[in-house]
Amino acid sequence: MEEVLIIDGEKCTGCRVCELVCSMARSGEYHPQNSYIKIMRHTELDVNIPVIRFGCNLCHKCIEWCFPKAIRFVTVEEAAITRKKSKIGTFPAPMAE
Repeated sequence: MEEVLIIDGEKCTGCRVCELVCSMARSGEYHPQNSYIKIMRHTELDVNIPVIRFGCNLCHKCIEWCFPKAIRFVTVEEAAITRKKSKIGTFPAPMAE
C-alpha cells in the first residue's frame, strides 16, 4: 500500500529527532545526513517542513518518535482528502532526491 507523509506544520518544532531516529534505523549511527527524512526551515513563513527523500522504506520510526505528533503516514486517498479539506499548515510532505 502506497503511503504519504502528512505534516501538521503548526505542531512541528524542528527538533530533528525524526532525522536522528531515521539515520539510526537506516545506518546504525546518529548522522542526520544518512536520514531519509529532512527538516527544512522556511524562515519567512516561520514553519518547519519535514521532507521525505526517495528510498524511504516507510519503517515509521520517525512518527513513533515525533513527540509533538506533527507527522503521520496515511494512504494516498486519505492524503488527497486531507489536502482538499486542510486548513493552512497541514499538508502532504514534499518528496526530495
